[in-house]
Amino acid sequence: MKGDYFDMKILLCCKAGVTSNMFASALKDEAAKKDMEIIVWAAAETAVEYSIEQADIVLVTPQLTSSLRRLEGLATAGTPVILISEDDFRTFNAKKVLDDALEKL
Repeated sequence: MKGDYFDMKILLCCKAGVTSNMFASALKDEAAKKDMEIIVWAAAETAVEYSIEQADIVLVTPQLTSSLRRLEGLATAGTPVILISEDDFRTFNAKKVLDDALEKL
């Protein structure tokens, strides 16, 4: 990494964190293919408020569809909050999710 510089900081909101940590790793791999340096961290729904303000973009796993509005309210104004589709999450389509995130910035 280039010191403290990162192209993007992504918070991945999830139910518990197991699969989300693997998805976060896949997002980092996809970013590396684009020569991007990103920080991605997964946080359980119950702990999101402790780090959501640090994120440039918030990705929400499909299990938290019913919490989407609450998470949008916690995010800093102007920070995109994106719901990952069930298909993209199930198939670990990190490339599409990262591309979708980049379009929102």
